[in-house]
Amino acid sequence: MDNPEYVMNYLKKIHDKDDYTYYHCINVSFYSALIASYLKLPKEEIKTVIQAALLHDLGKVKIPLELLNKKEKLTVEEFNEIKKHAVYGYEIVKNDDEILDAIKDVILMHHEREDKSGYPLGLSGEELSIYSKIVSVADVYDAMTSNRPYRKALTPFDAFNEFVNISRNNLDIRIVNILTSRLSSYYTGSQVLLNNGEVGRIVYIPPHCIQKPVVSIGKDFVDLSKEDNISIIKMI
Repeated sequence: MDNPEYVMNYLKKIHDKDDYTYYHCINVSFYSALIASYLKLPKEEIKTVIQAALLHDLGKVKIPLELLNKKEKLTVEEFNEIKKHAVYGYEIVKNDDEILDAIKDVILMHHEREDKSGYPLGLSGEELSIYSKIVSVADVYDAMTSNRPYRKALTPFDAFNEFVNISRNNLDIRIVNILTSRLSSYYTGSQVLLNNGEVGRIVYIPPHCIQKPVVSIGKDFVDLSKEDNISIIKMI
């Protein structure tokens, strides 16, 4: 798949279907590229990861738009239909000789989980490629930090906290830690709004507790890891 025209053709189908899915795929490719580079994968493999991430949600072109953007809670039947996007995407590309099998596998398996709780095949972490693991982590992180019709985006630090809670069993914890630790470093110096109404600036992110940084408020310093009632609600 050396010719990017094939990626662009499929990506255009996503763009024509739904703006959120399109930009989500772009974001996931960015995070996946970061992870792959942090893992020091060879350049050709990084390119494969990026292409797989760009196309991972291709199957959503087969899902009704009103279902993709529904504000209310999905019914069991509706959620089961959404879950079919992994198979739909694979079916779209499975006979395309221009697309690497590794990319087809990511399209099919990006919702599989380490503990076999994922779909559509219920595979374990040992059965998943490094590409699928990377895209899965990037996919979850971007979904958490993006606005959706049914909920607002989490702050990066709330997303880090969610990752700690959900990734122990079902995502590759090494990849989760790589992404969150590297991303968190970029937020030092950022202004934040706290739930008590005060505005502060992140001055330190402890490596052992990245979801709870130290914030300066005027001349005072607040260590959020020691404050159960104070949290970041918005990046400014």
